[in-house]
Amino acid sequence: MKKLAWVVLPFLFSVVIPAPSWAGPVLERIKQTGTITAGARKDAVPFGFINGQGQWVGYSLDMLELIRQQTEKRLGKPIKLNLVEASPEERFNLIQKGAIDLECASTTFTWARTEKVDFSVSYFADGTKILTPAQGNLASVESLADKRIGVILDTTNDKAIKNQQPAAKLISVKDQADGLKKLEAGEIDALAGDGIVLEGLRQRAKDPKQWVVTPPFPYQYESYACALPKDDSDWRNLVNYALVKYMEGIVSDQTAAVGIYDKWFGEEGVVPYPRDVINDYFQGTVNNYEWIPIFDY
Repeated sequence: MKKLAWVVLPFLFSVVIPAPSWAGPVLERIKQTGTITAGARKDAVPFGFINGQGQWVGYSLDMLELIRQQTEKRLGKPIKLNLVEASPEERFNLIQKGAIDLECASTTFTWARTEKVDFSVSYFADGTKILTPAQGNLASVESLADKRIGVILDTTNDKAIKNQQPAAKLISVKDQADGLKKLEAGEIDALAGDGIVLEGLRQRAKDPKQWVVTPPFPYQYESYACALPKDDSDWRNLVNYALVKYMEGIVSDQTAAVGIYDKWFGEEGVVPYPRDVINDYFQGTVNNYEWIPIFDY
């Protein structure tokens, strides 16, 4: 896999992290309630999903746990994490009306979305691909013309397919599970989504070998970040601090951080993803910040 030449994307999320006071509105509410209410997905393997034991798990949930730990340390009191399902349609509304304190799923930063919410630093990167029959001949942008492509409306994947191939016939799907159901029933020719999420979905198909995630390089690259309430720098800085500290752990090969990554993306993980690629990406983010001492845990 080609190394990401777009590590400049972390500059989109750059902020200066000063010696924090941790006294913004969200942190005051968390201090009073003793709870962080966070949005996540239940259908986005490996970021947030229900496993075979009925447990809500995922890489994004592990990021939320790191944020919880950092919040607990800064506020000096026990803090609980309350998870709320946040669908692509509702996630930003939940933040705007104060129903959740942040949302970490497979949410992509866009400039348009910053009119509604703020974003943390990016803690993963991938891009729009399609899940399609292995024996089919879909991959190139040209091949998508006149094909029925399932999309979750008003997502970056929806927009990527529209931009790359206006002649594609976009079919609305409710969520990833609905998209897979329509794909297996032959109602659509392909399902668009983030490549790594589609790979997780492929593994859950009735016959995984029947399907393939393609093309090798995405139609559009995207950076995942946590969505946050607007104009609350204290809360955003704390979230960024926890995420940058994790990324430092990855690039400096610290056991705890690498353990989290490998659980989801290592060679024996849920959906393998090359460490050398993500190391380059994380290093680009870390380079924008003051190095956090290893003992600051």
